[in-house]
Amino acid sequence: MNRSRLPPMPQLHTSPHRAHKGILFSLLACGTLLGLCAPVRAAEGGPESVHICHENEDAFPWLLKDKPGYSQIMMTQLEKQLGTPIKLVPMPWKQCLAEVKSGKIDGAMNASFSAERAEFAHYPLKLDGEADATKRMYRATYALYKTKGASVSWDGKALSGNGTFGAQAGFSIVAQLKQLGVKVEDNAPTADELLNRVASGRYLAAALQTTEAEASLAALPALHSKIERVSPPLVDKAYFTIFSKPFFTKHGQTAREVWRLQGKLRESPEFKGQVSHLMKSVD
Repeated sequence: MNRSRLPPMPQLHTSPHRAHKGILFSLLACGTLLGLCAPVRAAEGGPESVHICHENEDAFPWLLKDKPGYSQIMMTQLEKQLGTPIKLVPMPWKQCLAEVKSGKIDGAMNASFSAERAEFAHYPLKLDGEADATKRMYRATYALYKTKGASVSWDGKALSGNGTFGAQAGFSIVAQLKQLGVKVEDNAPTADELLNRVASGRYLAAALQTTEAEASLAALPALHSKIERVSPPLVDKAYFTIFSKPFFTKHGQTAREVWRLQGKLRESPEFKGQVSHLMKSVD
């Protein structure tokens, strides 16, 4: 653009009336001619706050009730960079997803991708429609845990075992277990409860996030002596912040900025230092 053709900017030190006209002209000029005012308009149209639900039980190291976990620390840092208050709302995971689906809440964090969830919530996506893992909060693996000596076979492709497999309520791993052809019960609220059910013989094995299960076993020596992890892992998943359809329709730019900042924060030395006490390495 040949900037010499632009009209001279008004002198804003003249009368209040002319100053007001000058400011108005400047805003119109940068918006219509140079396209520089879009961030201002976006900020003015952004949400006053963002309400994000999450599971109301400990999920080490991601969520903790007695102190900030990895995800809570990330959201605190993200809030500072976003410039918009983020309200974290703990609740049972099934309820959290239901409220995202109904639009009662803006979004949920620590959600892995599933086709079912993608029908009612927005994930960060690549051009090919796949979830964009570069904008994840973190990665985590799931593994099977069984009593020592129990007959469970998993080679990375086929799963077999004569009994019921347990999982936490509302977790996406349930769908994978069912696809593998085993009987699944998914009404346990916590990892500790799942492991106790395995130890008692109610379940042949249970599928749990590895970091959470290992933390539970380390804190429960009686269980640690009875239960072992099955190799290889069931799956490695990326976990995201997802947004309801009504929120994304109205505030899509805010959602995209959340995803961008999470990808940036996750790799920052400052954030890695803040969560180093929770995990040896941050993916």
